Amino acid sequence: MIQKVKYTLTDLQNSTDEKLVSLIYAKSAELELGAFGESPEIADPAMAEFLAMWILKGDVQNGGYDQFFHNNGLEYGLTALAGFKRIRANDFANVTEKAIEVFKNQDSEFKNKRNPDFDNLDDEFYDLEGLETLQVQYIRKNYEKFVVE
Repeated sequence: MIQKVKYTLTDLQNSTDEKLVSLIYAKSAELELGAFGESPEIADPAMAEFLAMWILKGDVQNGGYDQFFHNNGLEYGLTALAGFKRIRANDFANVTEKAIEVFKNQDSEFKNKRNPDFDNLDDEFYDLEGLETLQVQYIRKNYEKFVVE
């Protein structure tokens, strides 16, 4: 049975970093999926951006930027980019901006085939560290953006 994700400001403040990330991810995914009749519009944009960053990281680590854009499209890439900028994950933002340009300018031949122009950008992304730390720091300074009533 699916249960609604509920937490309070106090729950967030008293959570370990791992639990904090888990709560925010679960709630933002719930909103994105429209579970329980809710939508991302009822929350601060930071919620959608955090979900997009997590999905981008997972897709890039699994199959590269090519996989991310194939699965999610340009708009979602722009949402993740806004999240990277929000939390000042500048290196993640820079490589993602480059990947967005590759995606926007790629030939139609890459609709159903891997674009090798992403390879170096994938490697750059793999070498980056500290995203979760920056996310947690941002959440802890801005709890109010992550509480959805």
